[in-house]
Amino acid sequence: MWLYQHHTCSDLIDLDPDTGRWRHVHDEEKPKGARVLADLPVQGSYLEEDGRRYFSYWTDDGRFVFSTSTGCVIEICRKHADGRIEMLVPGLHCDIAPTQLPDGRLHPGHSDVRLKDGVGTTLFEVSYHSAHYARLFNSDVTAAAMVQDLSSWDFFVALQGGIEIFTERAKSGRLQLTLDADLGAVIDGRRLHRDELMYGSSGERCVKSGVWAAVDDLRETVRLKEGELLPLCQGQVTQWVWSRSL
Repeated sequence: MWLYQHHTCSDLIDLDPDTGRWRHVHDEEKPKGARVLADLPVQGSYLEEDGRRYFSYWTDDGRFVFSTSTGCVIEICRKHADGRIEMLVPGLHCDIAPTQLPDGRLHPGHSDVRLKDGVGTTLFEVSYHSAHYARLFNSDVTAAAMVQDLSSWDFFVALQGGIEIFTERAKSGRLQLTLDADLGAVIDGRRLHRDELMYGSSGERCVKSGVWAAVDDLRETVRLKEGELLPLCQGQVTQWVWSRSL
């Protein structure tokens, strides 16, 4: 599977999750016409820190996995075809805190990461140079900085945020729109091909009569006729996707 170096959004590697072996992906292997990361068959990201590598990725059967080059593997959640999320480690959470030296002093610029289960057992821990990624984030003056946060640079902050989002979705039952490898999707129990998917945002006019579902939670639906305005969802601007005819 292809993974990108997290803080660069480039430097692709091809990881064999069964053996842990990896190799660099050369430019000639990339599909013709691929211009951005989203055009490539990438399934996750990786971090190299102190000669060790850390990976997070989606498997072909819908599992989100964290693993390391030293053999630690933690299956975090499973994404079902209808968008449901099932946590695979009950109570899993990620703690990030400043690194404390044995004498009680703080280790400047470093943070400890701990993955723990619901009873407090530590499944994984490491100290890493977190200040490096904070500096990269604070130095970003590109247009992308308007929509990025620290998680776009710091692999472990992104992992922590992902676990929090997955946990919320699992508890609430929220069904987020999930695209297949060919960019099709299952909505309301029906599979729609990529060419059938139609989107619109709150305030825009409906382009086709039917039932429209909120992209962030497919359980939230509205029945509209062509030309009517797509509404807010629970008071918030949202993106809608056409689901089925009236």
